[in-house]
Formats: sequence, structure tokens, C-alpha cells
Amino acid sequence: MRTTVTSLEGLRGVAALFVVFHHMCYAPPHRQFDSAYLCVDLFFVLSGFVICRAYGGQLASRAQLRTFAIRRVGRLWPAHIATSALVIAFAYRVPSVGEVLALVTMSQGLNLFPNGVGNLVGWSISDEMFVYLAFGALCFLLQGKARIAGFAALALIGYALAVWITLSIDRCLLTGKCLGMTFNFGWTRCLAGFFIGALICEFRDRVAALARGRAIQLTASVASLSMVMFANDLPGSALFAPLVFAMLIGSLLADRGPIANLLQTRPAQYLGKVSYALYLGHGVWFLQMLGATTGTGLNDRLIPYALFLFWTFGIAHLLHKYVEVPFRDRFNRWAQSSAQATPVYSQIKEPQQ
Repeated sequence: MRTTVTSLEGLRGVAALFVVFHHMCYAPPHRQFDSAYLCVDLFFVLSGFVICRAYGGQLASRAQLRTFAIRRVGRLWPAHIATSALVIAFAYRVPSVGEVLALVTMSQGLNLFPNGVGNLVGWSISDEMFVYLAFGALCFLLQGKARIAGFAALALIGYALAVWITLSIDRCLLTGKCLGMTFNFGWTRCLAGFFIGALICEFRDRVAALARGRAIQLTASVASLSMVMFANDLPGSALFAPLVFAMLIGSLLADRGPIANLLQTRPAQYLGKVSYALYLGHGVWFLQMLGATTGTGLNDRLIPYALFLFWTFGIAHLLHKYVEVPFRDRFNRWAQSSAQATPVYSQIKEPQQ
């Protein structure tokens, strides 16, 4: 298998774009991307695979664990803080001390508040940061089959909790929006998706062999697209989203096939490169978008939609160039110098994830 799976980079970019479309069309009656919130679950599964592949065999010492933690903070925290500050500034609202502390520690997605705090889409970044730490601790403490069992246990716990909460508390079979938890219980979605992705990584050769072929890739792609476009039209179908996305990722591991080729095109790769900035950046304009789309006709929304996309891609470009990349590199240098100062050092290559 190739060292990098280029098509997964493109897949992440396309998923980010679908989330942007979901929020752009969030206000009724035009909700064509109503189920595209499930692309966040695709992010989680992708992240679990990528992080496990990059770090799974390199977290045997405290120095390596510290390097991992510094790199992951450097990957997520700067853009999170920048966009949260912009959201607060545009909202003309002074956050409480507790909210500021939650944003600084990236704990705002752990059901600490009755509402979203800062950048409303940042709950998933908060959850992912803490799942990263759980992954690092698990890899440090367990090896071999015990580690795989740990991954499976956390995936099952997260999945079971997510299903129970969305069915019993959110009563999603009545509302039609299953697995829609965000700042309150979204961490269960993250836990399930991430460790499903980690399991794909652990069995990647076997998964790639089983999911090889044009027909399987096309079937997985159609199933995934149907999930993110129409899941809410069939209440309960969203519960299977993480498994459908796992099948899609497995079908792309060989980096060949018609869908893989599409995801390797320059536009898809560009979207993948700026996907994190695009995801967080569009959250800056989300509330403004809801206030601007007051008309009911499509023509009433064309200009707001165009402006939303223009400003979203503009801030994504600036955020990626001036915040995400330079601060990521700075944290990486800090992690490397910290690791080299210890007696046992192992170079860890940072994934673009």
C-alpha cells in the first residue's frame, strides 16, 4: 500500500464543503443539504485512520507522547482561537470567564454549557482534541492485541452512547435528525468515529483487500452520498453513517478507481489542504448567514449564498496561510526541540490532518 492515500485528502476537502453547504442552506425552506451534518462523522472516521497510521507505532515513550500532544495542540488550537475570537467580536458580546477558559482549554464541546460557545462549529474540534489525548494514552499503555481491543471497546462505547442518546433523549426517530448532537453529546460521535477509523488503520491491509474493486468503491460512494443528502428523509438511517463512511474509506485505501481519481484532482486536493480552515472559517459567518437569508424564494438567497461562499473561502485562505500553517510549523519545531532534549528521541512525521 502507498505511504499516503491522496484520495483521502480530497475526501476530507469535499466533506468540509458539504458542511459549508449544510449551514449555508440551514434556514428553511431551502434545506437541500439538511443531512450533510453527517460529514462531521466522516471527519471523525478519517481522523482516526490518519492519526493512527501516523502515530500508532510511535507512542511508546513519554517523550513521544509529549511530542504527539504538542503537535496536535499546534494543529488545532491556533485556528480555533482565531475564529472563536472573530465570532465573539462579530457578536458584540463579552463572554463569561468560564466560557473564555473553556475556549482556551478547548473544552467547550464537553457538555459544559447549555449552548454553544465561541465558534459554533468548534465543538467537534474540542471533542477531537480530547479523543486525541485518549488515543495517545491508549497507545502508550497498550500494545498489540490489547491496543486493538482498547480501540474496539472505545468505538463500541461511543457508538452505543451516541445511539442511545439520539434515540432516547433527542427522540430522533420523531424529528428525523439522528446523530445530530453537537456541543452537548457530540463527543460520543467523535469517540465512535475516531476509533472506528483507528480500527480501519489497524486492519488496513485486510480492509484494502476486501474493499478493492471499482464496484465496491462506486457502491460505497453512492451510499455515502445518499447518506449525507437524504438520511433525514428516512429516520434512523443516519445511525449507520459511521459504518457507511468506514466502507468508503476502506474502498479508497488503494488510491485507485474512479472516485479516487476524482478526489485526486487539483480542486479536491486544494479543498483538502484548506479543509480545516474552511470548516472553522465558515463558522465565523454562520450566524450572519442566518440573519441575511430572510426571503423564501431561491432568488432572494442567491446573493447571500454567493457572499457567504466568497467570505468563507476568503477567510479560509487567510486562516490557512497566516494562522494554521505558520503556527503548526512553530509548534512542530517546539515539539522537535523538546523531543531532542530527551535521552530517547524518535522522529515523528506530522500528518497534514
